Amino acid sequence: MAGGERLYLYWDPAVDGAFRRRLERALGGLKVDTADGDTVDPDPENPGVVMALASAAGGWSRPGRADIIVQAGPGDFPDGTHALRLETSDIEQETARWIRFVEKLRGKLGMQSLALPAEDLAVKLDEASRRAEEAERTRNTAQNNEANAIRERRQMELALTKAQARIAELEATQEQLQKITEGGAYGLALVPEDVREDVIAAREHAWRAQAAAARASEAAAAHPDVIAWGSSASYSGEVRNGKPDGLGVMLFRRGNDVDGWYRGAFANGVRAGHGMGMSEDGLVWSGEWKHDEACGLGLLEAADGRRYEGEVTPDANGAPKAGRGWTWYAPSQADSGTTHHAVSKMIAAPGSDRLPKG
Repeated sequence: MAGGERLYLYWDPAVDGAFRRRLERALGGLKVDTADGDTVDPDPENPGVVMALASAAGGWSRPGRADIIVQAGPGDFPDGTHALRLETSDIEQETARWIRFVEKLRGKLGMQSLALPAEDLAVKLDEASRRAEEAERTRNTAQNNEANAIRERRQMELALTKAQARIAELEATQEQLQKITEGGAYGLALVPEDVREDVIAAREHAWRAQAAAARASEAAAAHPDVIAWGSSASYSGEVRNGKPDGLGVMLFRRGNDVDGWYRGAFANGVRAGHGMGMSEDGLVWSGEWKHDEACGLGLLEAADGRRYEGEVTPDANGAPKAGRGWTWYAPSQADSGTTHHAVSKMIAAPGSDRLPKG
């Protein structure tokens, strides 16, 4: 500080380097005018204050005149009545030993105080205020993130509860339908043993398709009319990269009339997975879909009462053809004498003519 004497430091070469660096920074923060006594000769007219800093190693000859003697750094020192003891932790934590050192140094330098000047205090006050404001902003951000996370979790829990209730409802409906089909006109006991396992598997996939169709309708209600292909078709539901992907509903139109639809799963813009679809002729397929076509196990119902349960594969024209399965006929056809029936026409896949780009 202005008006104080210069402090000449004489360092024991064995003093810990970390201690030396920390003390030099601390003295700079106190605005003490310091110099290395081994490299700078004191002014004869103003010899200043001499401080000798000794290490625990011993063997170092301190200067002949020493106004302050400091046992510096780590280690065990012999008792000394005139020596001050300091470690790095004393400086960093401003312990009682550091406070005694500062007071003695102030007295030797002839300064009233080693406190920072007002302008430096203002800088430190501004810095402390800035840090406090930053900490408050960080806390507020953390609180907002926590509140958002709680709100999102509650929304997810509500959606999960609704989904679980819907699944329970569909399972109950499926169980009821299963009892009807097994004990009524479509009882499994009436199906030949060689295709009975196929019919059972087809009914399982038909139920999955009906469940997917129900969820697709819910997704369509949440995301209505997200894609349209002119006036010939439209899509409502989940999308990815601008294409149907997930669950949704696709409607096929002829003029103002809907003459076909599909409710179920999509993958990368095509029907894939489980779903229900109706063709313009009123045929309804509930089952598996692959590469945008009815393909796999499921249930086909026709407007004339026919019901086919089993496996279908697309023919060369994309129309599904029956494989292993069983056909149930309307009462008027029950005496036809034919039991297996190959369905020649089902739900057509939406080709480029049905879904023009744009």
